[in-house]
Amino acid sequence: VQDLGCWNDPYRPDATSAVETVFYSGTHTFFVEALDQAGGVTRGSYEITVIAWPMDRNLLWVDDFYSSDFPQVNWSHPTETQHDDFWLGICSMAEGFDPGADVYDCSSHARRPPGIDMIGRYRNIIWTYSSALDAWSDVVDFTPESAAGTGGSGEINYISIFLMKGGHFWTLGRSDRNGGLAAILPASARSFPMRPRCEIAGNRSDCQGDRSGVGCLAYRDYCITVIDKILGMIRTDGDMPDRIVEHHDVMMYALKDSFDAVTGSYPGLPRRLDLWEEITRPGRYFDPDSSSTPGGFTYVEVYDPRYWMVRTFETSQACFHPMYRMAAKNGASALDNGTVAIWVTMYDDVVPDVTGGAGRAAPSVHFGFPLWFFRHGSVDSIAGVVFNEWGILRSP
Repeated sequence: VQDLGCWNDPYRPDATSAVETVFYSGTHTFFVEALDQAGGVTRGSYEITVIAWPMDRNLLWVDDFYSSDFPQVNWSHPTETQHDDFWLGICSMAEGFDPGADVYDCSSHARRPPGIDMIGRYRNIIWTYSSALDAWSDVVDFTPESAAGTGGSGEINYISIFLMKGGHFWTLGRSDRNGGLAAILPASARSFPMRPRCEIAGNRSDCQGDRSGVGCLAYRDYCITVIDKILGMIRTDGDMPDRIVEHHDVMMYALKDSFDAVTGSYPGLPRRLDLWEEITRPGRYFDPDSSSTPGGFTYVEVYDPRYWMVRTFETSQACFHPMYRMAAKNGASALDNGTVAIWVTMYDDVVPDVTGGAGRAAPSVHFGFPLWFFRHGSVDSIAGVVFNEWGILRSP
């Protein structure tokens, strides 16, 4: 730590500024002293860490999805090797990706997120997360103003910083219950559907609660007005439709939203995203014909669902761009046609200042479900479109 000491300025009752000082990379400390009328001096110290942000590498995969190499039985979850092989295969489509250097496995770091110095090395990042107990939850956790002083994760939400600086994120994972973007919420507020801008501290039908949620990742950066779940703590308002998960609200497949202006500009995206045959075989957990399992896919988060937007007189933000919508098992489901994947466009016009090469302005991507469970050829096609837009698709 470099001790810069105090500025050589005399005590003055009208002092509101000091001589300008430039801080370079590293950790620095400076002090402010106040002299009271009794001659006592109070000293406060400020520590500033300046981190280099070269963005000189193409792609980082943050593996924050926890599993083990248990014998695969009902295919309700990938083994560690299955999940790793799947994502390493996708990342290998990116130019310059080195699996020995460009993978951060959170489980090997006591479930801690990568440091901001590592994040600053990359132009593009894929972050796969679990439904709970993950590093993702620590990073995106948002403390409402009404809960200030009660503590938090202690982590900086550098995803927002990275996006603002023109970096590109592809975030996705198991998003049932407390997972996904619901991780921005305090545990007491995790009942769905919910509006993060005014229900960040808990459900309020009048939307007159703590409005500090306009600054959370989901609302401000991802442009999401309502978060909903297939599986989660469901609210019990009088006009809330019955949530029937088994064989009703479950997801059977996803359809590309070609009506959206952004999505429609990418003809290479698969029109339909189907569940992988391996996980829907008879007797397996997501077998659609089983009477003892959900009868469809449930690890899903839904964004701006029409039934709740209409009920609450909400309209989607202009920067909200659906990529895929879910088809429910029952067309009468309130979640049918709900958005489950989006383009993140708030900062898509920002050209990153990179060291070497060239920065590229482009949208980011968020999926409210894990892609391992879907046909892998279709996922490869999605990755090809995203990597091409990011300018990192490996030449054939």
